[in-house]
Amino acid sequence: MKKSIAVIVVALIGATSWSTYAADTGQLARGKAKFDYWCGTCHAGGTYERGSPLPGTASLMLKYKGERPGALEERTDLLAPYTMLVIRRGSGGMPFFRKTEISDSEMEDIAAYLARNAK
Repeated sequence: MKKSIAVIVVALIGATSWSTYAADTGQLARGKAKFDYWCGTCHAGGTYERGSPLPGTASLMLKYKGERPGALEERTDLLAPYTMLVIRRGSGGMPFFRKTEISDSEMEDIAAYLARNAK
């Protein structure tokens, strides 16, 4: 299964020019709003009242052991095709999202927002 996901990611990257894609300010604003609504409750850089990181951020902090930020908005390695794949298929403990929850255009906005700092 991991091999098939890798093939899909490579195909998506090859089929689009997202690595050089520059989103407009409207798309970034929509992406930020949708990220805050759908993703930020688990993956933002904030903490719970007791000071512990949010669950998705904490999970990624453990996974990457300081090599990458746990908070998605701080990452510089998130390309849009990968983000869209994870939104639709899920990953580890993260659930997938149906098109009835996050539309394709909303997903593209979120992916563009998270890819805004990609190097």
